Amino acid sequence: MNNHTHKKILLAAIVILLVATATAAVSYFGYIEFLTEPHAAATPSHEVNPNVNVNASAIAPDELLGMKKVVVSCGGDALQRVKQSHTGSVEHVEDVAIVHYMNIKEGKFLTLWTTRYPNETIANDEMEKMVAGMQKWGGSWASDLKELTIAEKQVYQTSSDNVSHYFWADKEWVFYIIPHNFTEDEIAEVIGSIPIK
Repeated sequence: MNNHTHKKILLAAIVILLVATATAAVSYFGYIEFLTEPHAAATPSHEVNPNVNVNASAIAPDELLGMKKVVVSCGGDALQRVKQSHTGSVEHVEDVAIVHYMNIKEGKFLTLWTTRYPNETIANDEMEKMVAGMQKWGGSWASDLKELTIAEKQVYQTSSDNVSHYFWADKEWVFYIIPHNFTEDEIAEVIGSIPIK
C-alpha cells in the first residue's frame, strides 16, 4: 500500500471512531433516567433561585483524572433536564448543573450532577428522598442500593442497566455521578475530588 492509501484508511478509522463515539453518547443519554417514584406525575417544583449568587458548575473540578470539565447545562435549563428525567418531584433546588468528563482514547465517560440546596439539612433530606424513591421503585435501583464509605464520605451506590451510579450529600450540595469504564480506585479518587476543596 502506498502513503495515500494509508491516509485514506486512517481517515476512515477516525471517522468511524467519531461516529461510534457520537452514537454511544446519544444512546447513553437516551437511557439516562433517574426514577424516584413509579409512574407518579411530576409535581411542580421550585425553580432555580435567581437570588442565589452561585454557579453549580463551578463546584465541579476543572479536571478529573486528566479529563477536562465540559459543562452541558446550568441553572433553569439543567433543572428542566433533571425534571424531565425524574418521576416525582424535584424541590428546593437553588442551582443545578450537568457536567461531563471524558477520555475517548480510554473509553472513559463520567456524568456529574451538582445540585445546591438552601442548607445542609434540606440537601440531606432531598438525598434521602432519592433513596426512598429508589427503594419504592424496585428493580436494580432498590436491590443494588447500598451505603458505602468511599474517600471518607458516606456514599450511596446503585445501578441501572448494569451501570453503577453514586450519590452523596456534602454540606448544602448533593452530587450524583455515573462513571463508565472507571476502576474502583478511580471512582474513589473522583468522589474524593468533589466538591473542590
